[in-house]
Amino acid sequence: MSPRRQPDGRPEWRSVDELLAQAIAGEDFAALPGKGQPLDLSAYFASGPEHRIAGKLLKDNAVLPQTLQDRRDAEQLRTQASQTLATQKEYLSALKAKICAQAPTLCRFFPDRPTALAALGLPTWPDYFSEAEGTPLPARRTLLDGTRRLAELVAAYNRRIEVAIAEYLDFLRQANACVERLNQQVAFSRHLPAGLQLKAADLTEAEAQVRTALPPLMPLPADLVQRLDQYYKAARPSLWRRLS
Repeated sequence: MSPRRQPDGRPEWRSVDELLAQAIAGEDFAALPGKGQPLDLSAYFASGPEHRIAGKLLKDNAVLPQTLQDRRDAEQLRTQASQTLATQKEYLSALKAKICAQAPTLCRFFPDRPTALAALGLPTWPDYFSEAEGTPLPARRTLLDGTRRLAELVAAYNRRIEVAIAEYLDFLRQANACVERLNQQVAFSRHLPAGLQLKAADLTEAEAQVRTALPPLMPLPADLVQRLDQYYKAARPSLWRRLS
């Protein structure tokens, strides 16, 4: 803000006392919290002169004490873990939608579920499969190419789950390192309040929870294409086989 001007155009300079008096006379200080109450400086003086000086230097230079930095880092890493998990869930949801859209290229040509399970070597019907409809078989290459694409998507989905879990646990592991350092500093300090401490995450429990939240899809057999090729040849034998 530019200084006020006197009638002759010269800047009008006011002292700090004059500025404070003007502010008090107006409404600037009317709604300040704790107005009229004595300042409680007991915590400030209890920390000792050396800590007060250090705290002043850190504050003036916008530097957090190591304990507060560790606590903030731990909280930020936990937030990153949750955000990463949410992002991975969205990606997996979109990928599963592609898998469900691709599944009919394999499933609809079987007359029923038992026939499909026997031909494909699967113990149970995967939840991402569409229903068997008994529609006519397409060209062999079309069927096999669509099946390969489905198998690739399922494998990619399960790999992504492992990546998501690893990233999530890595963030929590880093957060735990900050928490351990923070708790040790608080425990050995005479001046830091115990309320600064945080509880470390149980990584075993966290992994169990995230694996429950992100269950893998039933993998397709490694020889799926060969099995389907055999089924195709049996269902649509060549002219030579039909004549022999």
